[in-house]
Amino acid sequence: MSLSNEELKSILEHKIALLENSHKEEKNISIEAVNSIIKVLGLPNDFSPLAHRYFQLHTPPSLIWLHLSECTGCSESLLRTSLPDFLDLIFDFISLEYHETFMSASGHQAESHLEEILEKKDFLLAVEGGVCAIDPFFLTIGAHGENGYEILQKCAKNAKTIFAMGTCSSYGGIQAAHPNPTKSIGISKVLEEKVINIPGCPPSDVNIIATLCFYILFEQDMALDEQNRPLAFYGKCLHDLCERKAEFEAGNFAQSFNDENIKQGYCLFKVGCKGPYAYNNCPKVKFNSKTSWPVAAGHGCIACSEENFWDDFGFYEKPMSNEFAYNDFSITLNNKVVYNASSNDLNSQNILLEFSNNTSIFYQNETKTNFLDFSFEANPKVFLNNFAKTKIAITLVQNYQEQFKTYYDFIQTNYNDESKISNNIQDLFYFIYPFICGEKLKYIDEFLNLALAYKFKHPSKFDFKTTINEQAKIDVSKSLRMPLIYILGGLDKEAIAFGLIFSLKEHLKQALKACKNKHNKEQILIHSNNETLLKLFWDLTSI
Repeated sequence: MSLSNEELKSILEHKIALLENSHKEEKNISIEAVNSIIKVLGLPNDFSPLAHRYFQLHTPPSLIWLHLSECTGCSESLLRTSLPDFLDLIFDFISLEYHETFMSASGHQAESHLEEILEKKDFLLAVEGGVCAIDPFFLTIGAHGENGYEILQKCAKNAKTIFAMGTCSSYGGIQAAHPNPTKSIGISKVLEEKVINIPGCPPSDVNIIATLCFYILFEQDMALDEQNRPLAFYGKCLHDLCERKAEFEAGNFAQSFNDENIKQGYCLFKVGCKGPYAYNNCPKVKFNSKTSWPVAAGHGCIACSEENFWDDFGFYEKPMSNEFAYNDFSITLNNKVVYNASSNDLNSQNILLEFSNNTSIFYQNETKTNFLDFSFEANPKVFLNNFAKTKIAITLVQNYQEQFKTYYDFIQTNYNDESKISNNIQDLFYFIYPFICGEKLKYIDEFLNLALAYKFKHPSKFDFKTTINEQAKIDVSKSLRMPLIYILGGLDKEAIAFGLIFSLKEHLKQALKACKNKHNKEQILIHSNNETLLKLFWDLTSI
């Protein structure tokens, strides 16, 4: 469990007091470097003087940096640090005892030194590269012909903590891409010890150093996500930090890599940027001493900090539409008959998710009550007229009108000017379909089958908002622009349909969890008048 800032501060103050009583010689530590580290870690400014004082007095911990199946790109990234400078880092912040690229020792001398460090059992371990554990023949290292798996096990056994530096070490990386002849995997798959993943191909020097420094300062694990990545660095979608996001919102997309609009800041989504699917802080910390990062330089993000990114995101210079898929991750539904609940099944132990006329989450104490607050403007023409008020929104609608004129004209001709407020989630399918197909949706299954046919497993999300009070309110109003953005960005109707279904399930899951916990219910039931819809959403019953 991650500690509060007050608890972390108390740990640091206690460690400083012990060091000051020991009368250690002070080192010259750059306050700018410490300020930079504290800022990246997301800690308050009052941590900076404490951290600076600690680094002045502390004895740098030993660090063993192993090279397994990799390209040394993570070390190259580390070399380019400026705050702190690389030499200051390895002498004043840490003691880099073993690194096959940087150290002067080689051969038996290097291996002898490694054994000495291992005997002390007081070191940090950083691992660059995946491990060939199933077939260790593919990674044989050193004069004694040890394989990488043996070396990893030997070093991990007594390490104080272990860091997987880069995507190869975290998940296997490029050598784990299909068909993975060496059977490379991430180190956490073969170690019993906990591993902190710092993915990226390569990760930024800032993320590497800040992760090391957090442990040195507090001797505690950082707050981690479900993939054991530090939330301070990997907790936000890269797309939300991107300097080109305003152009994405306006539907201003580069059409090719020789498009002059790239220099004007147009979004790179249509030429393959995977920023909306990636979680990293690259736009914030950048690379090469904050010189730049790929999207600023004119090439889209390739989601390199995500597991299996080589296989799961299609071509790196094409959008994630079915046309450019080389794997098939299409959803398959269980063909067995799914139990369809009804209002008669509602009792004091369960919740009913109702999909028929008005989408509701019913629960019963003394009386039947709806926990879900959901409504939206379901008339596409009225939405377009009401939406195009801000400069970005006007540009988006203009781009849509120019590039999908027949679709735009169809909406203007076939819908009236009367507002239609709906609280039925199924009406969302009818609302979105004309934007992405240029015609009216006849049957719900037409839309659901589009989602089922999508060939990627990563969704293009709709940014709905869920708030939980006495009711769960799912607000989709600001997200109704997404079909326009995505179709302008090169996604096909299958991708957009899949993204909508995924996002609905994600937010209904939040609402159902809240209702279940708030009213102490044991079971979730679902009712729908559509069998395909019922099967698509049935996994919500397992929350």
